[in-house]
Amino acid sequence: MLPGFTSVRNFSRRLDNGIKLKLWQLRRATSEITPVFLVGCGRSGTSMVVWQLERLWQVTLYNEDHPLAFDNWRLRDLDTIERLVRESPSPLIVFKPILNTHQSCQFLERFPNGRVIFAFRHYKDVIPSSIKKFGADSRIRHVDDWMRTDFAEFASVPPPAKTKEAIRSLYNPPLNPETGEALYWLFYNRLYFDLGLDADPRVYLQQYEATVIEPVEQLRRLCAFLEIPFQPWMVQGIFRSSVKRDRELPIDQQVRAACDVLYERLCEAAEICR
Repeated sequence: MLPGFTSVRNFSRRLDNGIKLKLWQLRRATSEITPVFLVGCGRSGTSMVVWQLERLWQVTLYNEDHPLAFDNWRLRDLDTIERLVRESPSPLIVFKPILNTHQSCQFLERFPNGRVIFAFRHYKDVIPSSIKKFGADSRIRHVDDWMRTDFAEFASVPPPAKTKEAIRSLYNPPLNPETGEALYWLFYNRLYFDLGLDADPRVYLQQYEATVIEPVEQLRRLCAFLEIPFQPWMVQGIFRSSVKRDRELPIDQQVRAACDVLYERLCEAAEICR
C-alpha cells in the first residue's frame, strides 16, 4: 500500500460521512431516530461493537463513561435518555448500559422503536479478561454483596426471581476469583432468557466468537438488524486471536456445569436469531 494512502482513504471516508450526515439532518424528523441499547456481561466484546458502529455517519454513541447519559457507569433516568434521543444529530443513537442489562425490557417499553443488542462471549475468555481489568476480588465482592443484600444493587428495577434464585442455589462461599467471575457471568447472561428477550424481534444476540471468526458475515447481519448499510471497512481491527477457550480455570464444578449449559443455549439462540 502506498505511503499516505490509508490516511487519504480515511479522510475521504470521514468527508463522505459528514456530507451524508448533513443531508440527513436537513430532512430530519424525530420519528426517524432509533435508540439502540448494547447490553450483556462486561468483557464480552461490547467495546468492539461500539467501536465499529461509532465510525458510521448514522450513529451517535454514548459510551458507558459519557457524563450526559451515564452516572458512575450506570444509565441515567429514562427522561434524560429520551431527551438525548429527541436531540440526536443522527438517525441511530447508541447507548452502552451493560450495568443496566436487567432494565432491557424497560428500554423497549419506553422506546417501542428501539433496539437491543445483547452481546455474549464464552466464560473461559470473559473471566481472565475481567480479572486482568478489574482485579481478582472484584466479582467476588459483587456476588457476596448480592447474597448479603438480596440484590439491593438492582433495587430500582429488580431482576427476575428465577435469575436471583439460580445464583443463590450455586453460591457456596468462600468463592475463589474464577468462581466469583463465573457467577457474575451467569447472572448477566441468564437475563437474555429470564427477561424474555429471546422472544422479542427487537433484540439481537451478538456472539463474540462468531464475530471475530467471521466478521464480514456477522457485522453484515448486525447492520441489517439496525437497518443501516454494511461497510467493508467495519471489519478492520477485528482479530480472532482473542478466542482461547481451551484454557482450564479453577471454577466450582456445579457453577462450571451451569455456565456450559447456558453458553450452549445462547449459541443455539444466536443461530435462531439470525
